[in-house]
Amino acid sequence: MITNLANFFTIENFSIYSVLYLIIMISLFLFYFGQFDHAIDEKSNQKGLFLIYSHYPIFIGLMMMTVSMSFLQNPEANRLFATSFSYIGFGLFQAAVLVNGPYNKHYLRYSKSYYCVQATLYLAAFILSLIFASNPIIVVSITTILALAIAIHFIYFFI
Repeated sequence: MITNLANFFTIENFSIYSVLYLIIMISLFLFYFGQFDHAIDEKSNQKGLFLIYSHYPIFIGLMMMTVSMSFLQNPEANRLFATSFSYIGFGLFQAAVLVNGPYNKHYLRYSKSYYCVQATLYLAAFILSLIFASNPIIVVSITTILALAIAIHFIYFFI
């Protein structure tokens, strides 16, 4: 994801998209890092296979989002498809991170309401983005707000 973001930070390509994509990337990293580096109970007697294999949808989701970044700005691309593809990738990433919640330290296990808030944020942003799919700046702005909201919700839970 970082290597494709580099294209948006050249002098010729720098725009508001560059800043929004960077915010998305930082927010997703914060959500991922907090879950896997701080919340996971490293002293449990789990073998860790689930933790390892759950990274496949994380990587696939990030790749889907990265590919969608360039599609959203291409006027010849089907923006409804690009928006849907991006959000399917976002959903894969988010679900794969959240599905590791049962392996968290006891005091950091997610409640059902936590999962409900995460799902509601995702679905609301996805629906809004589909409605505004013809306007890429609005789609990227909504996605940025979603990524920030998910990271803030995680931080609020973690603190």
